[in-house]
Amino acid sequence: MRSTVLFLLFLLALGGKAQQDPLYNLYFYNQGMINPAYVGIYKDVTVNLISRKQWIGIDGAPLTNFLSVTSSLGYRFGTGGMLVSDQLGINQNFEFQLPFSFNVIESNGFILALGVQGGIINYRYDYTKLNLEYLDDEDLNLNLTQYTKPNFGAGIFIKTDKFYFGASSPRILNVDVNDGLVSSTRYLRHFYFSGGVLLNNSFDSKVRIKPSFLLRMVPDGNIALDANLHALFMETLWIGLTVRNLSAVGINTQIQISQRTRIGYGFELPVNALLTRNYGTHELSILIEFSPLGTQHKIFRYF
Repeated sequence: MRSTVLFLLFLLALGGKAQQDPLYNLYFYNQGMINPAYVGIYKDVTVNLISRKQWIGIDGAPLTNFLSVTSSLGYRFGTGGMLVSDQLGINQNFEFQLPFSFNVIESNGFILALGVQGGIINYRYDYTKLNLEYLDDEDLNLNLTQYTKPNFGAGIFIKTDKFYFGASSPRILNVDVNDGLVSSTRYLRHFYFSGGVLLNNSFDSKVRIKPSFLLRMVPDGNIALDANLHALFMETLWIGLTVRNLSAVGINTQIQISQRTRIGYGFELPVNALLTRNYGTHELSILIEFSPLGTQHKIFRYF
């Protein structure tokens, strides 16, 4: 088989089992991608585009593109749409989600929001990328090139001016597939827990510090933890450091180039056996905010 298959086997050897949910580095600035309750937190229309190329230099490495358009509705609701294209080796997933959120409590800066989402995920396999030694392998059904499954997700998000906490499962349904020969589970639901605190620097009021975390859990026992530390300078420039599951280290930045537009960049390096085999992971983001409705207004995002 070609290097794509060898790469996938190498991932399994590392214990990854499957990169079943797309990974992001810049979720700090828009958590709607992992929690539907987030989409109505801020009173605006938000357009966010993210492109992430993981482990550049390795054939078949993940490539993820994300586009979301979300909006608050009135004083308590939020909705929108999200598109995701996630490619890994011979597999490419296309995902469409419709989130909906409701601010159950909103008082004096405190917000408790609940969210749900629904959509579909299309899984595609391009077997032409494989160079098979045996074309009649009974364990490989080359006729099953794609299938589409429904999805549902839910979450809760709590925010004040100083801290936030979120819990969600953006894809609740497991994906089980029967190709006529064997049945297999291609996806297990993921649970996300996130939180962070905004601190004012006592020496310089123009600098704010924000430690945060993201914990991902899968029922099979697979757990990953991101520990993050960010600094905000002059309400304009974010600079951050991330340690991902003690196997990758990343830096990221976001700059407010105008009142409505923010651009972000993230760079990540593995600190395991992959370190010398790639040129790192690169992620770009552009986020644009509007306030076209009478109930909407510009609010600076710390979370």
